[in-house]
Amino acid sequence: MRSLLNIIKVVLLTVFVFFTACAQIPEEKPPELYWPLPPERPRIKFVDLVLGSIDVTGVKSGKFKQLLFGEEGEVRFVKPLFVAVKNNVMYVTDVIGIHVYDYNKKEFMILGSGLLRNPTGIDVASDGRIFVGDSAIRQVFIFNPSPRRVTMVAKPGTFGSLGGIAVDEPRGRFIVVDAKKHRVSVYSLDGKFLFSFGKRGINPGEFNFPYDVAVDAEGRMYVVDSGNFRVQIFDKEGKFLRAFGKVGTFPGFFARPKGIALDSEGHIYVVDAAFGNFQIFDSKGVVLLSVGANGSEPGKFSLPVGIDIDENDRIYVVDQMNQRVQILQYLKYPDEK
Repeated sequence: MRSLLNIIKVVLLTVFVFFTACAQIPEEKPPELYWPLPPERPRIKFVDLVLGSIDVTGVKSGKFKQLLFGEEGEVRFVKPLFVAVKNNVMYVTDVIGIHVYDYNKKEFMILGSGLLRNPTGIDVASDGRIFVGDSAIRQVFIFNPSPRRVTMVAKPGTFGSLGGIAVDEPRGRFIVVDAKKHRVSVYSLDGKFLFSFGKRGINPGEFNFPYDVAVDAEGRMYVVDSGNFRVQIFDKEGKFLRAFGKVGTFPGFFARPKGIALDSEGHIYVVDAAFGNFQIFDSKGVVLLSVGANGSEPGKFSLPVGIDIDENDRIYVVDQMNQRVQILQYLKYPDEK
C-alpha cells in the first residue's frame, strides 16, 4: 500500500512539473486606457499598477503569479499616502515606513521602519536626500545617504499636523504644509527655518486645513487649500498671486482636494479623494481634463491622495483604499511644439 502511495506521488509530481514547464504564465499587459476618449487626441495614458515589492524585482508575471500562487516575502502597501519620484526611484509613505522602489537596480526596501510612526509628505533632492514629514511625531526628517544620517528639522511643538512637502532645489530650500496650524513653512535644504505664511481663514493667503504643495521652476508655490476647496498660488517669497476652485460636483470644482503636482508644461494636477480622480488645469485655473472615477479597476481610484510627476511626465497617483499606486503618462505631440 505504501509503495502504491509513493508511485502516485511521483506521478502527480511529474504531471505538475510537466504542466508548470509547458504552461507558462503569460506576461501581463496593461489595459489600453486613454483620456480623453476618441475622436479627441489622447492626453493621458494608463501605464501600470504598483501593488507591492514584486513589481520592482524583475518578475515579469508578478501580478498573475501573486494571484495564482501567492508570493513569499511580498511587501504590500498598508495605508499609502504620499509619493515622490526622482531618477527612476519611487518613494511612497505608508504607516509601516517609506516604500522605496529602485527601478534602476530592481531593488526594494523599507526605509524609516522603527523611526517613523506616521510618515506623510515626502520629496527628494537630486543628491538623494529624502525630506519626509511625520504627523504623529510632528517632525520633518532629512535622510541623508552620504554620509548616512537622519536629522530632525524643527524644535518640538513647531508643527501641528504635517501634510505635503516640496523640494525647491534651484533656490536651495523645501516647503512644508502644516494642516493643523493652517500655514506653509519654508526651510533651507539643510533644515534652517527661512519663513512661513498663512493663518486660518477664507481670505486670499489664508488657509483652512491645507494639504499639499507643489513648486514650479520659478519658485511659485501651489497649495491645496482643502477646507476652502481651492488651490492658492504664491510667489517665491510667499506673496499671494491668485486662486482657483470652489466646492461643487462638476469638472473644475472640488469636493475633497488632496494632492497636487505639475507637469513639464506647467499644467496643474489636483487629486480629489471624493471624486476618485485627478483634474488637470491650465496655469490660469481653467479645467482641461478629468481622469478617473471611483472604483477598483485600472484607471479608477478609491480615496486617492498623493500625486507626483517625474522628469519624463509620468504620473504617479496613490490609490489609498485600493492599496496601490497607479502610473500614467502625459502624452506630448511634436506638431504641438
